[in-house]
Amino acid sequence: MNKKYFLRYGLFWIVGFLSVLLLSYPLLPLPFSLPAIAQTRPTPVTLTGRTPSAQSFQAFGLTSTLTPLIPGELRRSNQPNGGSRGVIGLTDDRVPMTSFDYPWSAIGRIEYLSGDEFSICTGSLVAPDIVLTNAHCIIDMETHQPKAGTKFAPNLIDGLVQDEEDLANVVDLIRGTDFRNDNQMPHPDDWAFLRLDRPLGERYGTLAWQPLPVSTLVREYGSRLTLVGYSGDFPPDDPASTAGAHVGCSILGEVEDNLIHDCDMFGGSSGGPILAEVDGEFRIVALNAAELYEEGELDSGERIRQGIVNYGVKISRITNLIQQYVTR
Repeated sequence: MNKKYFLRYGLFWIVGFLSVLLLSYPLLPLPFSLPAIAQTRPTPVTLTGRTPSAQSFQAFGLTSTLTPLIPGELRRSNQPNGGSRGVIGLTDDRVPMTSFDYPWSAIGRIEYLSGDEFSICTGSLVAPDIVLTNAHCIIDMETHQPKAGTKFAPNLIDGLVQDEEDLANVVDLIRGTDFRNDNQMPHPDDWAFLRLDRPLGERYGTLAWQPLPVSTLVREYGSRLTLVGYSGDFPPDDPASTAGAHVGCSILGEVEDNLIHDCDMFGGSSGGPILAEVDGEFRIVALNAAELYEEGELDSGERIRQGIVNYGVKISRITNLIQQYVTR
């Protein structure tokens, strides 16, 4: 069997609305029913973006320690499917995130529509009007400029949000990198904070993070983590309309300051939170970012694709930087 190896970000693109899944390489056909939410043109917003600084973090109200916001009317559940692909290994362990309960309510889909290009990522509310995701979800890696017109759809299930008024525009951002000086991937500073034009966290809740040593993640949280992402191959009948959650995955270690993990993912799950229950509370302990996968052709001519390892961003890369600029 002939084999090739690829590394790509977990960003999902629809081109020309022709139901085609476009990855960095190779091109894979995938039936895709474009949700109505994506057909709404984003309100034009001029984005310049901010670099990390004391002024930027203070403007966003960010400190190295965050307190989660859990609205009183929200129920809480540890089941992402409400009880109701870089896939590592031979099976896909994801379940649909169909729960409206916290903490799943604080996770949503990031959408960018420009001309005939529609891209999807995943993000988490970490403050009422702030979403945490990957930098490559908001920064064009070729022009190094922010993607003006990006939207956030909280707790998107079956392509729908609970209220159309909850579709938020991204109006400002802080990015860990613009890939201008280092366009290699994975990138250890592939993170970004997106400011929204409405305080969705007051309704959907917000997640806090917990920077844990890699050794602790590997030793104490093996097969105890959950990755949530709006993947372009899941659910199979309507990809990226509902997030997939891999419950019971692991951080395996680190390479060049990038985490490696075995959580099942695919394009669109970039920026998705990797969650752990810390002292009984869900915390973001890493961000999903990129995937190394193998593609080959059998003697029969059949094309096959298999994930090898997935990459993530350390939360400590973010919190340590905030600590340098902001004192609590």
